[in-house]
Amino acid sequence: MRPFIELQIAMAVGALACFFVGNALRASTTYATVYRPGTVVYFLGDVLFLTVPVVALMTLWGQGWRHSLELAAAMLAPVTAIVVLGVVTQGAYLLWLITAMYPVMSLGMAAYMLYRREVFNPARPLVARQVA
Repeated sequence: MRPFIELQIAMAVGALACFFVGNALRASTTYATVYRPGTVVYFLGDVLFLTVPVVALMTLWGQGWRHSLELAAAMLAPVTAIVVLGVVTQGAYLLWLITAMYPVMSLGMAAYMLYRREVFNPARPLVARQVA
């Protein structure tokens, strides 16, 4: 449970950073038309800001790139499914995906953590082990 909460905090920090960067970009006359809710650039920014801190924390924990990227893939799988379904049905999925992205990414994270319980041992140290 503790690793899930810590990873959720990392996602929240990424969401906060995305909020501040987004506000700065929307205030710019150059980027305001490109970076707004409902655009692909906005969607990709959200995905980047929510995933990168989680991968960084997993790497800091000493889990290595394999498990970090597997977790990122598990987080992105439900988002990808929604995008593919939205494209196939020609629905306006980008606007409501902004609201649904955090919960579905958290669901993917929880599913991966249940599948790979041995990776998320609660007795692990908070920082990576020093390699001697």
